[in-house]
Amino acid sequence: MRIRATAAIATVLLCAAISDPAHAADPGGFEAYGAGLLSCGKWLAARKGNNWYENGQWVFGWVSAAGNYNVQGSLRHSDSLALAAWVDNYCRANPLNTIAQASAALVDELSKPQ
Repeated sequence: MRIRATAAIATVLLCAAISDPAHAADPGGFEAYGAGLLSCGKWLAARKGNNWYENGQWVFGWVSAAGNYNVQGSLRHSDSLALAAWVDNYCRANPLNTIAQASAALVDELSKPQ
């Protein structure tokens, strides 16, 4: 009985350790959560199907937070369709990167002086 309980606990802990899709360290060196962990390939597939709203809101939230907290100085203003088009281009060039990495690169771009 004790061995079964130990095996069950070990199985639960192992599954929890390898199956947390909502949070993981991003290869960009920062913590990302939720839709930010999806690949650029998934972003592009959702954009083709016109089902990108949730992922788009994640990107817009990232950019808004960066602007609010003045992460890299003032960000140039843009609209949501222009931001989504920029992420489209980034993701076509980097399909294996995450939406979080695309969003971080977008903030870098918006922080450059015009």
